[in-house]
Amino acid sequence: MAGVDSAADLDYSLTMNAGLAAVLSTRVIGVEALDRDDDDDESEAAAPGRRHDEDGGIEDLLDWLDLGVIIADASARPIRLNRRAGTITARRDGLYATPFGITTAIPEETGRLRQAIAKAAKGGTRLRLSRPSGAPPLLVTVIPVGGGPLVALFVMDPDIAGTPSPALLQELFGLTAAEAVFAAEISRGDGLQAVAERLAIAPSTARTHLTRIFEKTGTRRQAELVRLLMQCDRLAPHAPAAARVSS
Repeated sequence: MAGVDSAADLDYSLTMNAGLAAVLSTRVIGVEALDRDDDDDESEAAAPGRRHDEDGGIEDLLDWLDLGVIIADASARPIRLNRRAGTITARRDGLYATPFGITTAIPEETGRLRQAIAKAAKGGTRLRLSRPSGAPPLLVTVIPVGGGPLVALFVMDPDIAGTPSPALLQELFGLTAAEAVFAAEISRGDGLQAVAERLAIAPSTARTHLTRIFEKTGTRRQAELVRLLMQCDRLAPHAPAAARVSS
């Protein structure tokens, strides 16, 4: 059964970047502002190209996130999905985005999600959505956008775990090619022995790699290193262009 956590002062920073929240509170990608005064109309007319460029930049930003982002109206009809949200909904395992509305695998959970969307203006809500596959529940945060009828759904799928590319780790920390491959493998959270066996290297070589990676990354423990490496995966660019849901 999905859990629900709602409060007017919900700490969204646990789910999303605070800067991104500020961007979404003032602009919705690909959607014209619903309330603008005459001065706003004049400024937009004077610089239509700038508005288009800004919106395109925000779409690119959303596609870099390792969270699914769905922009929807108060009736739960999806307007935009970023790359990760498209991946999650395409799996059809607990969350579905159709032109007619966002639904879940269980009618009761769909009702809770729709209620959270309808009441988003009064405060954010967090929900856990069950999945038919038996995989860990999807974690969803619903927040208001710009004080209007639109909302943003931030979706985290615990089953989709990224692994930083060795090339990225070499560039960031000055690792050798062998160290970078080892670091990418250790980021999966496995023990030293398991990684050594997977890479077909001696345990002593694995320990040497780990010691040098600690030195170059400024970490001291494997758990600390894994957290750092998983954060690095967020720096890797992904496929561009948020998807628009056709009506």
